[in-house]
Amino acid sequence: MVLPHRVRTRKLTRGQMGYVIAGLRDPREARPGAILSLHKTIPTLIGNNMRLPPSVSMGQHSVLFASVHPMEGDGFDELFAAINRLALSDAGLEIHQTGGSSSGSGGGPFLGPGLRVGFQGLLHVEVFRQRLEDEFHMEAVVTPPKVPYTIEYLPTKNYKPPPTANGEEVVIEDLIDWPEQGHRFKVKEPIVDVRIMTPMEYAGSIMELIKRKRGTSMKTKPIDEFTWQITSSMPWADVVTDFHDELKSTSTGYASFDVTESDPPTKEADLRKVDILLNSEVVDPLAFVCHVDVSRAQARVVCEKLRDVLPRQQFVTVIQAKTDGKIIASERIRAYRKDVLTKGGKTMGGGDVSRKKKLLEKQKRGKKRQQSTGKVTLSQAAFRAVISRSG
Repeated sequence: MVLPHRVRTRKLTRGQMGYVIAGLRDPREARPGAILSLHKTIPTLIGNNMRLPPSVSMGQHSVLFASVHPMEGDGFDELFAAINRLALSDAGLEIHQTGGSSSGSGGGPFLGPGLRVGFQGLLHVEVFRQRLEDEFHMEAVVTPPKVPYTIEYLPTKNYKPPPTANGEEVVIEDLIDWPEQGHRFKVKEPIVDVRIMTPMEYAGSIMELIKRKRGTSMKTKPIDEFTWQITSSMPWADVVTDFHDELKSTSTGYASFDVTESDPPTKEADLRKVDILLNSEVVDPLAFVCHVDVSRAQARVVCEKLRDVLPRQQFVTVIQAKTDGKIIASERIRAYRKDVLTKGGKTMGGGDVSRKKKLLEKQKRGKKRQQSTGKVTLSQAAFRAVISRSG
């Protein structure tokens, strides 16, 4: 019992509060509603076909997953410890790690190692990032939410499907597993039913927003003289990215929505994977999937936003978007430039043009060498550019 001093009761009755000292290695194993039993009474409970509460037997499933990486390349251990401490008071987090303490959900040369974390929704992601910053003074990079796509490989003469396919459908979340160019395949994306409650004056604008997000089977129903209910089936990829922000912007914050799994849960669509390249190097965490009809427009928006948020370097940064082996959008970030013709307030080379050209050529070679070996730092703003890519 909870008293100023310990009192052993051997049992607790209704209305009493106490604690049990258990040998749990991970406090997250103690789920709400868990049943405590002596080891010798377990066979009796199993023999009586005792049913566990849903909170214990089913657990809590994450709605979406994202990769979390430290802002600094050597801060993985601190990030891992901070997230584990945060999970003690947040039962909705689901943390997955592959390998040892210095490896995890790989982010390539731009992000380094990270963790795959499950969340209960987009608001949960923002609360998670804010708590990391406020309570642990740690900035983390959270990648765009992962969407499970179902890939069905089709017979191809010159390309064989991966061994994991075995002639069946394959579900992928990481876009690094997306089929390579040359394979023939079909893609099915997850579909959800969206229900929106909005004031009547914003109904028209919200219906246009749903159409832009490839919503189908749209229905409207007046709740009263001021409020409408709008239902539609929408791709989960369009809902989980920036739909919430655009809905609030369209309705000036008055509309709200919830989602449920659709029937059937997936639908075939003509989708394309768009890779983002920085100085001709593919940045896997910035890749995204979109419908073929809007691939060029969204790629152009992402490149323009990355041009505005990526830091300027001592070398030129070339931003490109590529799909199906073709560059469909491109932007450039100009390099910082030092005036090598002036030193100590004096002009180098005097009036000799060849001397000036030699200095400029030397600077040009140095910039080119930096461009091939330099590293562009990614920030959270870069991933927001991918999330809010509808313009």
